[in-house]
Amino acid sequence: MRFINLREIKKSVCLVLTLFILFTTPRIVSGSLFFCLTSNISASVSSPPVILQNVTNSFIYTNYTSARVVVPNGTCDLSVLKILNQTNDPWKLQLIKYSDNNVSRLTNCTIWVHNGDASVQIKIANGIYSKTSGDFYNFLPDMDTYITITSLTNSSGISYIYTYLKILKPNTSTYFLYIITFELT
Repeated sequence: MRFINLREIKKSVCLVLTLFILFTTPRIVSGSLFFCLTSNISASVSSPPVILQNVTNSFIYTNYTSARVVVPNGTCDLSVLKILNQTNDPWKLQLIKYSDNNVSRLTNCTIWVHNGDASVQIKIANGIYSKTSGDFYNFLPDMDTYITITSLTNSSGISYIYTYLKILKPNTSTYFLYIITFELT
């Protein structure tokens, strides 16, 4: 017990001496500023060149570049999303399936892009994909294009088809990927 008290007294004395030395010695450090680097950081945010708009049962997210689409059973030729070109540039569109859940209950599901002419992008018959991505669809300036779907199921539940809408600038390798989730009830 006596040994522990002696240790605590030693620690306290050391602390008091250290504080005394720090506060009583004159300030011996001085300096001057001889170099200064200033930086102006600026960032601009522009709206995306192509945006998604709700037509039927769609929820648009994050800067109009992703969406969730709810499709009821027995839907036939239902336009669910509108794609708007906000530039004077042509683009190419392609829908690509990257994942799914519970598609075995889908008797017939067809998703296509169209404005006059149609391009089937995804096709499922009796729970099996016959097409997981379509050919590129020409998307011209000042043109509204739609994503349309037909869906028929053989049982209750919910199926999900997770897709990327690939938006390619022609004659380049530059493209955007928008996420579109199809929820089939």
